[in-house]
Amino acid sequence: MSAYYIDCEFDGHNGPLLSLAIVRDDAFGLHIRTFENAQDVWVIANVMPLMDCHKAQQSQWIPLNEVGPSIKAFIGADQLPTIVADSPVDIGRFCAVISTGSTGEWSSCGYPEITFKVINVDCYPTELPGAVQHNAWWDAMALRHIVKGAKQ
Repeated sequence: MSAYYIDCEFDGHNGPLLSLAIVRDDAFGLHIRTFENAQDVWVIANVMPLMDCHKAQQSQWIPLNEVGPSIKAFIGADQLPTIVADSPVDIGRFCAVISTGSTGEWSSCGYPEITFKVINVDCYPTELPGAVQHNAWWDAMALRHIVKGAKQ
């Protein structure tokens, strides 16, 4: 059972998922960028230019319906993952992608138990060197930095 820190970038509050990052306790991370396009003016100006400014060890640019299988592969054999986010919106987006199959149909997430934890913190400003706000991987790393720092 391990903790996985997540963050999502999406096109406005109800728009499509643009990217999702998931980072393990040991800071190994995956950044996923979808083929979805932004329409929201703020997102186009403040998120899209930063989309690829990450240092994730794994990175993918894939169709939206392939995000769930990629996350499942990243989590691997961990049957009791704890998903940590700073917003319930990110948890909702995570749940949507892990329960969607590659053709858009419902798909079991396959885990006997998932724990979701929302920690209502502002991740910025951060002491994390090089952090880029509004980039899913950096935001997940900043959340991990805050949470792990609070436990030490």
